[in-house]
Amino acid sequence: GCAAPPSAANASAPRPPRPGPPQYRPEFAARVADLSARQVEEDPVLRCLNPGLPRIGPPDKIVQRVGEAVFLYEDVSGNFFRVVPTDGRAPPKGNERSFLGDSVAHWEGDTLVVETANFNGQAWLTDNGAFHTKDLRVVERLRRTGDALEWTATAYDPAVLAEPWTAPPRVAKLTDLEVV
Repeated sequence: GCAAPPSAANASAPRPPRPGPPQYRPEFAARVADLSARQVEEDPVLRCLNPGLPRIGPPDKIVQRVGEAVFLYEDVSGNFFRVVPTDGRAPPKGNERSFLGDSVAHWEGDTLVVETANFNGQAWLTDNGAFHTKDLRVVERLRRTGDALEWTATAYDPAVLAEPWTAPPRVAKLTDLEVV
């Protein structure tokens, strides 16, 4: 069958991010290509730095407390954590910019929505020269279904990205096995 033509009501609706690598504005294509070609020298992760968001992926463990969640990560670059307020407070002001930024979260039904900003601009979104600016904003969505935790993350950085980019979604299964 044929699809109906877009109506005026949804003609300006934002397009969902397309799968694949981040799409950069044309003026940044050469920079991405150069960083990708020199990944061994330039990739922050290959220099033992924090992978940043969303590259670090979903948390390996989550400790939930009243008003906050603590995300724990075990990464090739080291162990990292984030304390994410869930009590409705505003994002902090005046913090030093960092690889993992400053996060606040809220619940939308059974989904924890984490909004993060205040990045230092030193990490990549993913491999292959996928840099970002300090103005990156990342929205993660975590939802538990049975013994599975579904994670998605969308990066918004309109200064360099042609459109928002969504990292490949991941699903973690609950296990009694300790990862070493």
